[in-house]
Amino acid sequence: MTTRIYVPCDAAALSVGAEAVANAVHAEIVSRKLDLKLVRNGSRGLLWLEPLVEIETPKGRIGYGPVKASDIKGIFDAGLAAPHALNLGLVDEIPYLAKQQRLTFARCGITDPLSLEDYEAMETTLYLLGNPTNAKLLREGIAELDAGGGVKHNTVPVRRRSRKQ
Repeated sequence: MTTRIYVPCDAAALSVGAEAVANAVHAEIVSRKLDLKLVRNGSRGLLWLEPLVEIETPKGRIGYGPVKASDIKGIFDAGLAAPHALNLGLVDEIPYLAKQQRLTFARCGITDPLSLEDYEAMETTLYLLGNPTNAKLLREGIAELDAGGGVKHNTVPVRRRSRKQ
């Protein structure tokens, strides 16, 4: 499974070097021949930590910030999501974010704003979480998978209908 690395591309992050950071991440991915995908997302609003680089892990996204392009090689050398001076731990557990209930900006910083696939996945998840029974079942299922339970099934690709009518 391809791991995603998120680097914001909004104006605030760009103003403090996010483009150079994204270029450095891309260069490390290519030079090390890693199965990683660079995703340009929006900022989560933690402007004092921008550019905030996030590494996708099974437990959630690990954040690094504020990151300079010159920090990227050291982050890769240490091992992605490994201890590093800029490692902030799980982004969702950063106190500023942990206390928030995001409504208007629920997807900001989470998804690639140019990806229809990300938008549809988030739209479906938010819909399912809107029902307390569904939310409980989803959380129980996720906890079971995190604990090593579950059964792997081969899936059949679903053909999506075009949104154009």
